[in-house]
Amino acid sequence: MLSSDVAVVSANEEFTAASLSGRVRERVGAVLRERGLVRLGRLGGRDDVLYAARRLMSGLWRHRDAGPDGLTVIRDIGRHDGRAGFAGLGRGDLDLHTECAQQPQPPRLLLLACARAGDAGGESLLLDGRAILGALAGLHPAALEALSAPRAAFFGGADGRFTPILEQLGGGRWHLRLRQDSLARFSPEAEAHLPALRRAIDRHTTRLRLAAGQGFVVDNHRFLHGRTAFRGERLLLRALGDPHPVVGLDAGFPAPWPTPAGSGAPGATAR
Repeated sequence: MLSSDVAVVSANEEFTAASLSGRVRERVGAVLRERGLVRLGRLGGRDDVLYAARRLMSGLWRHRDAGPDGLTVIRDIGRHDGRAGFAGLGRGDLDLHTECAQQPQPPRLLLLACARAGDAGGESLLLDGRAILGALAGLHPAALEALSAPRAAFFGGADGRFTPILEQLGGGRWHLRLRQDSLARFSPEAEAHLPALRRAIDRHTTRLRLAAGQGFVVDNHRFLHGRTAFRGERLLLRALGDPHPVVGLDAGFPAPWPTPAGSGAPGATAR
């Protein structure tokens, strides 16, 4: 539980791996709860990234592409061009998405750290799901209703699943998941409202260029992430996992409007 006198820091403050203990780790949890994103800096290499991940996560996911220590090297490996589900291991654009969107419960935290920035491009794309939720509820309530239906989307291949894109959890909290590649299919009702969703995405996406030694942690149930195409030898390290209890994340993220307990969003059907 966060101590009452632990201040929430600026969104631009960077935390070092070595600082992630005691009250600093509590502050990181406060930032994640409020903003869904924490920036990291002065990461000296794989050991620092692994240490930071283990301080913030209760255990690392064993992703398909991860090494024995749980970290995945994100770089152009030159053999998956055009292959669905492998765009991150190339050098082209990577559409905004949730990590492991096809899983019954995707990992809650995503850590990305830059080991080598590349020559040009390769900006990280980030989007807070609260901004999407607010835009749709305010301007396109029918879109929000369609996109929050239980079978709004099917993500993945043979191991995929039907899922809402914006899932209403109750108590004014929501869970976002999305992918936009060929392993994403949408119901006719959701398909009709994808233009509104994509306009909201375009309007609220931010860009962040990471230098070597910089990184970030995001709430993967709240934030979408992607990247722009790049040139040169860009290399990132990724960790996925569920939050350490000290981080104190409740399920989902809060709607960007005051919501009495038990009520839903404007225009959305409670479920």
